[in-house]
Amino acid sequence: MSLLQTASYKLVLAMTVRARLIGLLSSRVCANGEVLVLAPCCSIHTIGMKGPIDVAFVDKKGRVLSVQHSLPPLRFSKDRQAVAVLERRAYSSEKWFEPGQQLMLASGQDGS
Repeated sequence: MSLLQTASYKLVLAMTVRARLIGLLSSRVCANGEVLVLAPCCSIHTIGMKGPIDVAFVDKKGRVLSVQHSLPPLRFSKDRQAVAVLERRAYSSEKWFEPGQQLMLASGQDGS
């Protein structure tokens, strides 16, 4: 997994099968309020989670399709149009994404 900084969020990228499978199950992943980006991905589960998570499904143009706040353990969620899912631990006090919001990810010239 790699870490990126945006204007509002630190993102942890989970782009391999192994990283997506582990996701937020690891207590070390996103323990400091970062947002986990699962890609490619259109469905998630919270089996094995110790607490609720916030979820945002994103399409290929970076538009937030749907959002779930405080999704409890032992649940499944899916959006067939999504190509990526953003997750964070629900205890974060920062504002979360809203449906219809347009997201853009950019990096600096130095790859940061």
